[in-house]
Amino acid sequence: MIKTNKASLQPVKRIAVRIPSKMVEKIETNLLASGYNKKQRLYWFEDVLAELFEKDDFHNLIAEEFIEPGTTKTINLSLTVKTFDIVKKVVKEVEAQEDVKTDRSSVIRTAIIQRLLKKV
Repeated sequence: MIKTNKASLQPVKRIAVRIPSKMVEKIETNLLASGYNKKQRLYWFEDVLAELFEKDDFHNLIAEEFIEPGTTKTINLSLTVKTFDIVKKVVKEVEAQEDVKTDRSSVIRTAIIQRLLKKV
């Protein structure tokens, strides 16, 4: 994937995201298999979200996302302010277009799932 230093000079925001417990290890495995190291998590998450937003049907993918209560683990991650603002905008778009309540975690989980479904 794209391993650039594009975000290094941009302000970042730290956020907490609810992720299924079993997905946490898969994220780390995919991150490493994609050529990133643990210090490059920011870039992996930035790229994963960018890939999701390039899909024509990404609003629908987010709206269809389902998570069982009590099966998640909270992880902390950093995103650039620009990407954070895009995620907030997408939450509003999904709620308006798909008539479904969603949140930032749902957007990020959907992006992660789409990446994990791809072959590295």
